[in-house]
Amino acid sequence: MTTNETVSHYESLLAPIYTWMLGDLDVALARSRAELEFLGIGRASPGARALDLGAGTGLQSIPLHDLGYAVTAVDLSRELLSELSASRPAIRTVVEDITSEGAFGDGDWSVLVCMGDTLTHLPTFDAVDRAISLSVRALAAGGQAIFGFRDYTAAPPSSEQFIFVRGDDRRILTCRLRHETEAQVRVTDVVHERTDGTWSLRTSSYGKLRLSRGWVSESLRFHGARVTRATTESGRVVLLATKDR
Repeated sequence: MTTNETVSHYESLLAPIYTWMLGDLDVALARSRAELEFLGIGRASPGARALDLGAGTGLQSIPLHDLGYAVTAVDLSRELLSELSASRPAIRTVVEDITSEGAFGDGDWSVLVCMGDTLTHLPTFDAVDRAISLSVRALAAGGQAIFGFRDYTAAPPSSEQFIFVRGDDRRILTCRLRHETEAQVRVTDVVHERTDGTWSLRTSSYGKLRLSRGWVSESLRFHGARVTRATTESGRVVLLATKDR
């Protein structure tokens, strides 16, 4: 149920530069490992499995695999999953939409993660609610789910709509956030690239949902998962939830 606009944006603009955008991959993976540890995700027990929704190149899949989980990584980008498979062949990859039952396999997952801005990429609040419902249903009893996303509910001042993401001597990535409706913010990524001394410009835009911490927490509660830890830092929300039965 992810919009064609979002898929096209990643295929044409972001996927080819995604690893570059992350910067030092070892540093990024270390941050993910530290976050999982902070949230209480420790070494896997024998046979424990983990599902990574919107896995990309594996910022969460790789640390989970290193902790001993049998990991399945789900994403709509074949290019990003191919990068993950090349670096960690033991991680199973699935090209699927996270609002589809096919993304969740046969369930009984010990740990489920959905990080980045995966939830905000979905087209409607109903689609997010469905993804959360399927996630909770797919967890084993006592299983834990981690959802991370940007809270775009508050419109920034005009001077803060433009964000510098990363730059070096051959490429610069910036983005603009424009709040279109009460439900959606428009993200425009702008890539300047230098080839043979000449700079070129590419742009693409797509919509993201304006999800709030409270709304996602309530959806988790409604579908049977208890939020046990919640943090918000610089607009980034992380929720840890447990399925009691």
